[in-house]
Amino acid sequence: MNRTQRYISLLLERLPKYELRSYEHQTSLDRIRDRVSSTSDIHAEFLYLYQVKDCADFALSLMWIADKVEKDLTKEESTIDEETLVFSKFRQSIGDVSPSEEESDSTGTTTNLPGSQEFRSTSTPAPESAFSLSSPPVLESISTLEPTIDSIFGDAAQSSELIQPTKGGSTYGSEQERRLAILLEQFLESVQSGNDDRTKLLSDIIDECNIVLTTDSAAEDYKQFCKLLTEFLQYISNNNYFDDVRVMNMLSNIQDPFAQWTRTEPNNRTGALNAVIDTFRDFKNMFE
Repeated sequence: MNRTQRYISLLLERLPKYELRSYEHQTSLDRIRDRVSSTSDIHAEFLYLYQVKDCADFALSLMWIADKVEKDLTKEESTIDEETLVFSKFRQSIGDVSPSEEESDSTGTTTNLPGSQEFRSTSTPAPESAFSLSSPPVLESISTLEPTIDSIFGDAAQSSELIQPTKGGSTYGSEQERRLAILLEQFLESVQSGNDDRTKLLSDIIDECNIVLTTDSAAEDYKQFCKLLTEFLQYISNNNYFDDVRVMNMLSNIQDPFAQWTRTEPNNRTGALNAVIDTFRDFKNMFE
């Protein structure tokens, strides 16, 4: 993750999702954070979120804050005002509060985003910045799709065209591959922090690997990766090696290459997992 991703990811993690009335919406917020954390192009992720039905203001709030982070290298952690603004816009996007309630909050934070009118107008140019929507006609054309936030980030079946955008508008990798990559990143962070959820994450990763191993259409190198990953996770679980620095090193060595593999066009993946697979083959020697 780059600096801006870390800033936005931490901001989203700090939001009081327990205040949301729906568990599905709490889950949606988690998934948005996962996507922001794992995307290879945060610009495209924000643009994509902008065209989700009712999410324009929510996306704009993230764009605006990200732009401030890019311009101010001293910004390290989100402020209460920023978190309040983003959370209020998210609640509005999912219908958790009415627009009239949204106009003012207890902190007095304004909900009128700088540049919001420019983003909606084709006659007024958008502010020049890395996160500006400088091509309104393009936004108008994609806005007709209007997927809903529940269909994109909820539990409903998702189309591969509506998952992870990349530069040029292409989508690489399946939802299952990205889901496994996110779980691996979360598991690495959990192991490094000694969090209680690491056992649950380990189980989730093994479940995802088993899906691959029972899928005939999965690539052989992907199956081999999942087979060895499962053996590794079962080994450290059976021997209670969660706090072992060698486990952290191994996870660090495989997590990023695999995440890169999921973001690579399938036709260009040949041999990309070989180094990770070779690392796995002799993992038991590390503990003997």
